[in-house]
Amino acid sequence: SVISQSDAPTALTHSHSIAQSINHGRTRRRQKATPPGPGRRRSHPARQPAPTRTRGTMPATAVALLLCSLLAVAGAAMDPAEREALLRVMEAVSSDRDWRSSSAPDPCAAPWPGLECKPDAADKRLMRVTRLDFGVPPNPACREAAAFPTHAFSALPHLQSLFLVDCFKNPAKTATLALPPAANLSASRLQQLSIRSNPSLSGTLPPQLAGLRSLQVLTVSQNPLVRGEVPRGIGELAGLVHLDLSYNSLTGPIPARIGELRSLQGLDLSYNSFSGPIPSKLGRLAQLQKLDLSSNNLTGGVPATFSGLSSLTFLALSNNGLSGRLPAGLAGLRDLQYLIMENNPMGVPLPPELGGIARLQELRLANSGYSGSIPETFGRLTSLTTLSLQNNNLTGRIPAGLSRLKRMYHLNLSKNGLDGAVPFDGAFLRRLGRNLDLSGNPGLCVDDRAVVKEVGVDVCGGGGSSGASPGGAITRGGALWPSASALLCCCLLL
Repeated sequence: SVISQSDAPTALTHSHSIAQSINHGRTRRRQKATPPGPGRRRSHPARQPAPTRTRGTMPATAVALLLCSLLAVAGAAMDPAEREALLRVMEAVSSDRDWRSSSAPDPCAAPWPGLECKPDAADKRLMRVTRLDFGVPPNPACREAAAFPTHAFSALPHLQSLFLVDCFKNPAKTATLALPPAANLSASRLQQLSIRSNPSLSGTLPPQLAGLRSLQVLTVSQNPLVRGEVPRGIGELAGLVHLDLSYNSLTGPIPARIGELRSLQGLDLSYNSFSGPIPSKLGRLAQLQKLDLSSNNLTGGVPATFSGLSSLTFLALSNNGLSGRLPAGLAGLRDLQYLIMENNPMGVPLPPELGGIARLQELRLANSGYSGSIPETFGRLTSLTTLSLQNNNLTGRIPAGLSRLKRMYHLNLSKNGLDGAVPFDGAFLRRLGRNLDLSGNPGLCVDDRAVVKEVGVDVCGGGGSSGASPGGAITRGGALWPSASALLCCCLLL
């Protein structure tokens, strides 16, 4: 906590009291015992145990140093130029209050919500603005005609975090995403920049982003008017750990230089209009844990280099134009838990290698033109909770091994060409309930009549839910009765 200037006298008084107590104790220890008077017998006081030092008690010198540091912080003040820059930013973005009249001489002395100050590392007498948050309560709300605070990036050189969330949303007054010239960003210490959920923020991603060399987290997301291509210089942000450019209107190819961000752990480029192939250089990101490229216009195949993403836990490539076989090396991604690749024209058999990803929890490959049978190896996915293979061209029997997946709670195999008896017992079928969909597979059947309506298939030995059998007979109470059409044929023969 920062001690304000108004607290300094109290701290001084407290330090004086502590000093008096310490000196008083030393004086008492220096006093000698008074000699006894004539006729008095010298008494021998009982030997007292040596005083024990209380564990955790701070020595007097440590107390003095602590007080000195607190008083130094209490006397710290803002640089006048930085104070003026801060007030300009506040006036451009928020109208919650009259910032100049309510900030007193030093805003950092009693900071408002959304403002964070810290002592200068080299000069403790100076307080520096290190964080600004706008848009989300209790932080300052953004004004109707808020302007993008371009000068904050250069005029507040000690700023480490800037959040502009749900700020620019007036359709009659758009703000433009812009940064100062690159030469003015050389001293920037910005580590985290979040520009999110701003429906009236327009423009392109500034190439000057490459000048923010201290960035570790960059989020420019859910800004539908932000368009254009990603600057190639983004590959120069060597310290970047998280990059989120999702839900914008970005176009062009995915820059291959993103593959140079070797510290990257999270990459989300989903819900844009990126086109072309997935850069193979992305496979160099050995620290990457989350990769989401879904809902773009990407084409080609999944790069074989993806087998090098050894830390990957989440991979989403749905809603693109990807095709061809998945790399066999994906089976080596031992930490992969989510593989989501729905709505791609893959047009190939399901790869049996996927059954070797032991930690896989969700496998979603629906509506992607997969053909052939469901691999028996899928029965080894003991961690699997969700399997979505609907609306493909799958044929053959359902592997019996799927019935042994005890963690499964969502299974959708609908709209395929599967046939034969469903290898699930009544307990399995009832456990999944409405989370099981086998409809749209005319050749499938179940032995348990009680679950026919729930799973969308017929009873084995019956031609429909009414109980019609392939031989033209109807089962009633276990007896086989001829159908009406069979009786008519007999009459005509007679």
